[in-house]
Amino acid sequence: MAVSLRNNAMAALPAGARGGPDIVVGIGFAALTFFCATLMDAALKWLSAGYPLHQIIFFNALFALGPITIFIATHGGRHAVATRRPWLHVARGGISVIGAYGGIYAFSLLPMTDVYAIFFAAPILITALSVPLLGERVGWRRWSAVLAGFIGVIIMLRPADDFMNVGTVAALIAMTAFSLSVILVRRYGAKEPVASFSVSQMLPLALWFGLLTAFDFVPPTMADLSLSAIGGTLGGLASLLMVQAVRRAPAAVVAPFQYSQMIWGTLIGWLLWQDLPDEWILIGGGLVIASGLYILHRETVLGLKRRKAG
Repeated sequence: MAVSLRNNAMAALPAGARGGPDIVVGIGFAALTFFCATLMDAALKWLSAGYPLHQIIFFNALFALGPITIFIATHGGRHAVATRRPWLHVARGGISVIGAYGGIYAFSLLPMTDVYAIFFAAPILITALSVPLLGERVGWRRWSAVLAGFIGVIIMLRPADDFMNVGTVAALIAMTAFSLSVILVRRYGAKEPVASFSVSQMLPLALWFGLLTAFDFVPPTMADLSLSAIGGTLGGLASLLMVQAVRRAPAAVVAPFQYSQMIWGTLIGWLLWQDLPDEWILIGGGLVIASGLYILHRETVLGLKRRKAG
């Protein structure tokens, strides 16, 4: 869930921006996006101690649809979600279901910073998958960054210490699901309305997990229902804020702000659960972040070269 809510907009939008003060505003939107997303993740983790995961996902997606629906109503109505490729959104909806369950299950078992460190490997996997699935050419520099990031993941998983448990497997599944979703958007989504991506993610989650909740429902307390509403609304806002961020600043400027979640996640994890990342998470996560930033840098440089050549 967390790995995809705010990043689908980034994957779908062009990297251009007008520049100047707009970039500063875009950076502000990006910082707020990931702060809201981290608060949503904390709410989901807190609720996971007392409710079935499908019920948590259902309420989160349901409340996230609130701000998204308001956005659609004020930005063209049905034209804001009209699609020429319904199968694309069906496929992404199915991937989102798998990724959401894996993501929240991972948060229910692991400290937030551990999950984020694994999620941050998504750019590395996307780069590797872009060769067989998109036919893109990846040079030795980016392959070197992919290898370095892979080593970072291995360091974090530290198999010798039996760290490869169901929590880390769930986080890896969620990260892989998001990566496949981005690949689909890169391949087919350039001419799709941006709002359609948010709807095609949230609506299947609400429908599928709502069906499961109908057969296995734990009545929430008013406090927990309020927390679900806050978390879901923050998730919907994060998705919309990312749209605004990438409209005002290049994706290359916006994307690194996702790593601020390690700071917020560490702080919230310590305050609420007394969790702190160990040295292996810090070392491996640092290597993953560095490789992801380098991949982003290389893609930006190559993109500029292609535009100049064209």
